[in-house]
Amino acid sequence: MRSSANAWAVIVAAGKGERFGSDQPKQFTPVCGKPLVVWAIEPFMHHPDIRGVSLVVPPEVAAEPPEWMARLADAGVTIVAGGAERTDSVRLGLATVPSDVEFVAVHDGARPLIAEDGISSVLAGAGQRHGAVAGRRVTDSLKESDAEGRVLRAVSRERLWRAETPQVFPPGLLIDVHREAEAEGVCESDCAALCERYGVEVVMIEIAEANPKVTRAEDVDLVAALLERRKRGQTA
Repeated sequence: MRSSANAWAVIVAAGKGERFGSDQPKQFTPVCGKPLVVWAIEPFMHHPDIRGVSLVVPPEVAAEPPEWMARLADAGVTIVAGGAERTDSVRLGLATVPSDVEFVAVHDGARPLIAEDGISSVLAGAGQRHGAVAGRRVTDSLKESDAEGRVLRAVSRERLWRAETPQVFPPGLLIDVHREAEAEGVCESDCAALCERYGVEVVMIEIAEANPKVTRAEDVDLVAALLERRKRGQTA
């Protein structure tokens, strides 16, 4: 596997986060002195193989960015107004990627713990005709149930993964897939699912470090504790 010195990052942070239970989007919540999304952006800004970063945010935020976001723009981050669905926001972010970029890494703005090694591993796993997705193997026992919750059978976890981000693809391939999805009115939860739908090969890349997604308010405390451990030089 190899790494690319000509990649671009699209950080998707345009969601409303209804499950978070706050007046502001979860990705802008202060954590350890910074908005959560800044923690998610900085590893890409500092990565030697990432040429630039586009940050996709709600349209109203892009129109009147807060001071901390204006500072990101001053540092070279492209601020992009997102769309109604995640698929729309990714497509709008992709429109800002330079045409000569070899790979694009799409990352959730609510995953603040991604580290340089994880980014490098996923970049190295992508190819000209296939994508690579950060993830980890399922370790829990899995059960399939009926509509009433009665267990029908155990599900083998041997080949099952939890998909995370970043997800890395050649930009032309990903743009074509999103263009086709837009024409058909298709939305998916992530780029991998969309690419799978249109027959693009995707490989899973296991990363070692913690990379949780903040979904609910209680997740912030977990992420804050892991960030503090990392700042002290301990493994998260």
